[in-house]
Amino acid sequence: MNRVICVVLVAIVACACPSKATKTGSGGGSGTAVGSAGSGSAAPLTGCDGVKAKLEQLYRADAQARAIVNVEEAVADNTAMVMADCKKDPAKVSACIAAAPGVKEIEAKCLVQLDDEGTEGDADKH
Repeated sequence: MNRVICVVLVAIVACACPSKATKTGSGGGSGTAVGSAGSGSAAPLTGCDGVKAKLEQLYRADAQARAIVNVEEAVADNTAMVMADCKKDPAKVSACIAAAPGVKEIEAKCLVQLDDEGTEGDADKH
């Protein structure tokens, strides 16, 4: 039952995210698309800076659903982890994050996967 509530909560946050992200974006990031004021539809989020607000919202909802004691610290740590991976391949990772409905999908599909030893496995050997 709790898992269903968590999924619904994450879905609601994910749906609400794009409109809030376009309001808080900084003008300094190049390549970040933002919808125009009267267009009625926002352009897809692009670039690492463009998906940061979505990440923060998803990680905050996840931490609150799991009753994490220090929510802000968990949000900051998890967001920093994802942003580090995003900076390695901004176009690919930010597009994946923008399309992902929740934290589990982001961590499973968008990030460099760690091996059993906690390293990036063969990712460094290419």
